[in-house]
Parts: sequence; structure tokens; C-alpha cells
Amino acid sequence: MLLAAAVPCMAVRADSISLGSAADATLIEEPTAEYALGGAYNVYAGRIGDNGGATIRRGLMRFNFSAIPAGSTITSVTLRLYMSQTQSGSQSIGLHRCSLPWVEGTAFAFGGAGANAGIGDSTWNYQVYPATPWPTPGGVFSSTPSATKSVSSVGFYTWSSTAGLVADVQGWINNPASNHGWVIKGNEATATTVKRFESREAAANQPLLVVNYLPPSNRPADLNSSGAVDGADLAILLGQWAAGASSPADLNDDGVVNGADLAILLGDWG
Repeated sequence: MLLAAAVPCMAVRADSISLGSAADATLIEEPTAEYALGGAYNVYAGRIGDNGGATIRRGLMRFNFSAIPAGSTITSVTLRLYMSQTQSGSQSIGLHRCSLPWVEGTAFAFGGAGANAGIGDSTWNYQVYPATPWPTPGGVFSSTPSATKSVSSVGFYTWSSTAGLVADVQGWINNPASNHGWVIKGNEATATTVKRFESREAAANQPLLVVNYLPPSNRPADLNSSGAVDGADLAILLGQWAAGASSPADLNDDGVVNGADLAILLGDWG
């Protein structure tokens, strides 16, 4: 016990990674045709004005997390977007976890009206045009936003880390096949509320996701797999003192838990 008290508690090492979006697009509500906007410089969220039919725009955005080691624990997630054009004052923009796959596609237009959908584009009615329709037009996503942000005038906006964003990314790390990104949803109840955000195709001000995480431990002295070698691991080792080779605390595989193993643990402390 005296030995345990004498050893300082060290912080767990956390890593951070900054990611640009891997794919982004806009779903365009249009009652008479299929339009897409995957290759454009922007994504849109909200309802356009009455002159354009007061139809809805929903952004799609997905990130590639393959650089984060499998087994990592996500601790925080923040998203920064640049809003470059607006038709209204302050509006709440939500990030909703998307439930089904979609395709960025190549459809290009300079405005939010989009372009005629080509084979393989995602549209309001199709996950993949023209073969795979959405079960519900406009995409399938969680009704509860993982994060929201009030967006008003042109500029950068950051969606701060929430339990929802952390849970989304943790789920995608644990099961990469489930990573369909977020639907960016604005005020759809009122006309002329649409906001325009820069996409990954923009020359500047592209989306930026910052993920902080604890990498999985690859150290034998981390006996409880917490990501750190600390007092909890010391307590495990002392509890197995003099145990045989079958004990995980036999760090040097010499057939007994003793001072040599304690030295290894203390050398890897932190």
C-alpha cells in the first residue's frame, strides 16, 4: 500500500486527428424531377424561398476514420463549417446521424437548384439514382440531432462536442460499415431559411472534423486495458504477487510475479 501511494498518478495519453470530409452532397426536394449536387462547391440546409417553390435542401457529409486505430475510445468530436451565403437570420442547424448509404456523385451546379441527376447520384428520392430509392424520400436519419448550432451571418461555425457526436463516431470506429455520416438539417418549417456551407470541393474553408481519442493499449503492463499503466495495474500486480506463469502480471514470462515484473510496470508507468 505504501508503494502504491508513493507512485504518482499519470494522465492517459490522448491523440487528436483533423479530418476533411471524404464525401458531401445535397438532397434537393423537387416534385417533378430528380436533381443532385454532389460535385459542387457547397452544400445546403433549410428551405428555399417561395420564388423557387419553397422546397427543402438537406446536406450530407461523411468522414473517413480509417486513420484512427481500431479499438480506440473517442473522447471528443467537433465539426467546423464555413457558412458562405444566407437568406435569413439566425437558424438552428442540426447534425443527424444518417442510417443508410449514399453517394456523393458528380452532379455540379453553381446554385442550390442542382443539376439533373446522373446514374449513381444520390437525390431526394434515391440513395443511388435510378436503382435504389430511399425508403423515405429525403433520406433516412435519426430524428434527434447529435448536435445543433445556431447559424446567422456569413462565417465559421463550430458544432462543439456532445455525447451524441462522440457516440456517432465511436459507433463508426467500432463498425466502419455503419459510417454513413450526418444529414445536415436546417429550418424546414419556414421558407427562405436555407444556409449555404462550403464543401470539400471548395478551394478554401473546407469542412474540418477534429476527433480526440485514446488509442488502444499495446503495453503488457496495462493489465486492465484502460489505456494507461497506473495504480490500478499496480494493484493487480501486487494482488497476483508470487503467482505462476499463467498470471498476466508475469510480464517477463519467467514463471513468477516478482520484483522484475514490478520494475517493468514502473518503467512503463503513465
